[in-house]
Amino acid sequence: MPAPAPAKKPLIETLALEERIRRRAYELYIERGNESGSELDDWLQAEEEIRRAQEQAIDEASEESFPASDPPAY
Repeated sequence: MPAPAPAKKPLIETLALEERIRRRAYELYIERGNESGSELDDWLQAEEEIRRAQEQAIDEASEESFPASDPPAY
């Protein structure tokens, strides 16, 4: 029996993420003085920053949900 397909993100969530990456990449382009030639580098850096921020927010939210002072429930 084949493994279930991974759940896809809703289209609106994907578009929102892509838009945030696009905006950050444009900011990086502006910071470099509007010089073309590094579009891919800007996109990859923006993507890394946005994804890292998302992961950090998730980690912080889960820490708030389960404070370190609470013993684990077994």
